[in-house]
Amino acid sequence: MRVGLLGGSFNPPHAGHVHNSEVAIKYLGLDAVWWLVTPGNPLKSKIGLPDVSSRIEACRSLVQNPRIVISDLESRLGTTRTAETLPLIQEHFPHTQFVWLAGTEIAHEFHRWYRWEDLVNMVPFAFVGRPTHHGVVRNTSFHNKKYLCHHVLRHGGSPPLEKRQIYWIFSESRNPLSSTLLRMQNSGFAPQETKV
Repeated sequence: MRVGLLGGSFNPPHAGHVHNSEVAIKYLGLDAVWWLVTPGNPLKSKIGLPDVSSRIEACRSLVQNPRIVISDLESRLGTTRTAETLPLIQEHFPHTQFVWLAGTEIAHEFHRWYRWEDLVNMVPFAFVGRPTHHGVVRNTSFHNKKYLCHHVLRHGGSPPLEKRQIYWIFSESRNPLSSTLLRMQNSGFAPQETKV
């Protein structure tokens, strides 16, 4: 099994999450993408965060693709940090190849993640193109690490899912939706425009 792991608060889940998952399935030859709905992101405030069961239900209402699996693994494992979650998932599923999925905007902030340099020694990472500020990808902490191998995927396939590999996927359309944007719109705040 080749499985992509897409972690997040999913507050709320939206078509951009589905889009990134389906792009990853196509370009990485994945059997499935597991959405890991976190009890709480350590880098974000929990004020106003709906409980896990409500967010999982919202995810299940949104997703139609049978290859996208909604999971409460972090709640059941009692973890909130990826560096703690990943080893336990790998221990429970020793015959599954995993890749961590995210949008390119996450690559820009990845150095803030707990034990982020350990993470790239656990699984490969794949970043799906998102509308971002110019130069975000080139200026990530990943590019300063010579032991990492970077690959820009231009078509679907089944590249090796080995640690220290970073995959970049830019060939598909870029979905501009974000949970932050949707929350701002629902609260009546108009987001500022950013140049893409």
